[in-house]
Amino acid sequence: MFELRKIGIVKRASAWLLDAILLAVLTTGFMYCISLIVGYRAAEQLANEYFAEWEDFRKEYIPGVAEYYGFSYTGTEDDYTILKDGREATLDDVTKQLIASKGEDEATADAYAAYEELPSPELVNHQYEYVYNLLFMMVSSGLVLAYLVLEFIIPIILKNGQTVGKKVFGIGLVRSDCVKITTLSLFARTLLGKFAIETMFPVLLVFLFFFGGLGLLAIILFAAIVLLNAVLFFATKNRTPIHDLLAGTVAVDIKLQMIFESEEELAEKKAQIQKEAVENSRENA
Repeated sequence: MFELRKIGIVKRASAWLLDAILLAVLTTGFMYCISLIVGYRAAEQLANEYFAEWEDFRKEYIPGVAEYYGFSYTGTEDDYTILKDGREATLDDVTKQLIASKGEDEATADAYAAYEELPSPELVNHQYEYVYNLLFMMVSSGLVLAYLVLEFIIPIILKNGQTVGKKVFGIGLVRSDCVKITTLSLFARTLLGKFAIETMFPVLLVFLFFFGGLGLLAIILFAAIVLLNAVLFFATKNRTPIHDLLAGTVAVDIKLQMIFESEEELAEKKAQIQKEAVENSRENA
């Protein structure tokens, strides 16, 4: 009666997969709605237009300017050619030479006029940073809303911490002492465990890896979170990953598990059983 009726790994994995699919679908839906509100597409389009203007300028004018000033330009920002005098010719080198001359030479006048019409590099960088910030806000907001719906609101409605996946596969949540979980513990499990630590922190690391220059450190931290969760799941007695460990919850077979409404009910039941055991021992004696 007081034992945890733990669920098998296959059922837990199946329930997790179903919930993950629903989470992805709902997150995408929320992100789309948020993108309409904040005007993400317009911001992204403007950033792409800025980039296209610079690309057109680079392809049309830079090779000629480079040749005029004696540079050997290979066509990208990172590639360069070391000339006989030891100078390195990059896209920045060529552009700076053009700006310094201010188009005074007839051969570079058109190129300088075209450069003057371009959005400034600071404006381009600012626009892309704005787009990245919008994207991060959309992802984080979409995820938190989806988690609140799927992992908090629905489990309150279905009771015993059951998500859609858990309901389908007969899984519920209880405290480690078989007492019914509280709304507060479910909230902590969802927002602090599942969203903040297990999802949003890895998502932040992905953004920092691609856009923030964190590099190898981001990969190490990402792997550490995944490894920690796996170790906690397979090494702990009740198979408790981070979110269950924080909330003090255990996944159980809802059909077999005895769930007490409160600690008082649990104490009363234990006292009753102990009393019956004493009475039976007296009768047998």
